[in-house]
Amino acid sequence: MKLKYPSLSRTCSALFAFLLSTSPGFADSILRTAGDFALLGGTAITSTGVAGTTISNGNVGLSPGDTTGITGFPPGGPAVIINGAIIATGPVTAQARLDLIKAQVGLAGMASNANMSTVDLGGKTLEPGVYTFNSEANLNGDLVLDGKGRNNAFWVFQIGTALTTSINSTVKIINPGSNGGRDYGIFWNCGSAIEIGGDNEIAGIYLAGTSITFGARSNRGGRALALAAISLDNNQLDAMGGPGGSDWSGGLMFDRSGHVIPIEKLSFSFDGRRNRVTDHRMAVVRGSASANATTVQWRSNNRKWRSVRVSNNDRWNARIGNLRMGGNRILLRARDAEGGKTAVKRLTIRRVAQNRKAPPRVLGLRGYRGTILR
Repeated sequence: MKLKYPSLSRTCSALFAFLLSTSPGFADSILRTAGDFALLGGTAITSTGVAGTTISNGNVGLSPGDTTGITGFPPGGPAVIINGAIIATGPVTAQARLDLIKAQVGLAGMASNANMSTVDLGGKTLEPGVYTFNSEANLNGDLVLDGKGRNNAFWVFQIGTALTTSINSTVKIINPGSNGGRDYGIFWNCGSAIEIGGDNEIAGIYLAGTSITFGARSNRGGRALALAAISLDNNQLDAMGGPGGSDWSGGLMFDRSGHVIPIEKLSFSFDGRRNRVTDHRMAVVRGSASANATTVQWRSNNRKWRSVRVSNNDRWNARIGNLRMGGNRILLRARDAEGGKTAVKRLTIRRVAQNRKAPPRVLGLRGYRGTILR
């Protein structure tokens, strides 16, 4: 049967393939939907080598380039995708590209802890932080990332142009926190190309403003996300190859203004006592919220949920109306931009009768108290 709307058919096919794929990207990652991809390119993805490449735990896709630009993968090549799929160019890959660009801009905007523009990363041991290179960065040898026993640690490399690593270079973690490094993030954010040398032990998420090239037999955990081409040569890349099966995207989040900041638990609080008394039908409840909270919602006396936005100074102000006489049970929670919610907190607002002026005193006349005078 010939379909009447072929473009609609292609869109549905892309969405269907996306839903069937089992890539376990982190919902709270700053990569957002780009985190569902192990390889995301803009123009082409090419795998060469007789043994072929193995991509694990992530999808493969292009945007805006057509899916035909993915070569060396089945059915025409020996490359293998495990726990993932090739996602046809369409709305899914287009959104992933937008999310990739947002992550790149957010990472580039973070405040730097150290400028290392003239330093080779080989032989260095770096604690968590943001490291800036005005132009290119080089890794010749072993780079050690010292977690200092912290959880939610991250390393961001803001590289103005290209990253180049030499043959046999490695990136390794030491001294992870109590979570074993499962919540760590490593981000290589490059303005132009990334050139990974042969036989490298890679770690982290590689984001390129242009292309990414992997030398022969460079392996281990990471994602390759580029706005142009990606080239592979007998590589073994596992998008979930971080400690404990993590994907190296931890430690960071977007705040409500779209800036990338260290991760913070979604939370909120309200000012004053839990039990409040008012003689009006409306009461004002104020409080503060974490930087990732976008709204605070409330529900009174089993009515529907209502919401108020959290301001940029982390404050919120809810005017809760239609209070009935007696006790009013109020439920409150905070939400973030991704739909995440906090646990519900409860408070009671008790409405009492309005204070009216006391009636004028009845003056008792001496000798006539209790007597009705006409």
